[in-house]
Amino acid sequence: MPDRPPFDPVRACFYLIAAVLGVQCLVALAGLAACIYWSRHVVEGRWNCENINATLNQLLTGALAAALAFTAGFVRKDK
Repeated sequence: MPDRPPFDPVRACFYLIAAVLGVQCLVALAGLAACIYWSRHVVEGRWNCENINATLNQLLTGALAAALAFTAGFVRKDK
């Protein structure tokens, strides 16, 4: 029976947060695609895309912060 490597909780957290951010980005991009698809209604004033733009900016800022935090954790030297 081969030896299994020990469970790495930091790596598991990284994959969990990456998956959550990926799903959130897909939802925000779907909203952006909806704004583009119904752009005629947006121009006529029947629909508003301001909330989607704010959500997309907030998501990308959060994704960048999480990526920088995990990068700092992986690069850290424990000697």
